[in-house]
Amino acid sequence: MTTTSHGIAALCLATCCMCTANAYEDAGAVAERIQSAGRGAHLGHELCGYTSAQVARYKERLRRSLSGPAGFDTEWDYGWKRAEPMLLQYQSLRTGDPQDYEARVRRVCATLRGLAKRLPKPASQAVPPSQ
Repeated sequence: MTTTSHGIAALCLATCCMCTANAYEDAGAVAERIQSAGRGAHLGHELCGYTSAQVARYKERLRRSLSGPAGFDTEWDYGWKRAEPMLLQYQSLRTGDPQDYEARVRRVCATLRGLAKRLPKPASQAVPPSQ
């Protein structure tokens, strides 16, 4: 495995990792979280086959979990665009080492699925407590 291959995985996982929302996060941390989510959503759309509808639902769940901060769409769009160089690296890897590409995509998609599951469900879909 080449240094570039290691760099792709590290970069992807670093940009896709998100912590749960914290009431004490500053505006910069919230902006970075939104950008990271936008990058991850773009990767999920291109690499994992997430549909536009799935991405839109994820985006709305994130917006609600952060209480709809000002500038959300701008930060999301910026993050989405920042995934483009990573996607170019993945295209190169797919051509140069298809097996490594497949393994990395499986790991990235599993990570993204886990991150999406951590977001709170919208109130309308919440399961009522058992009595």
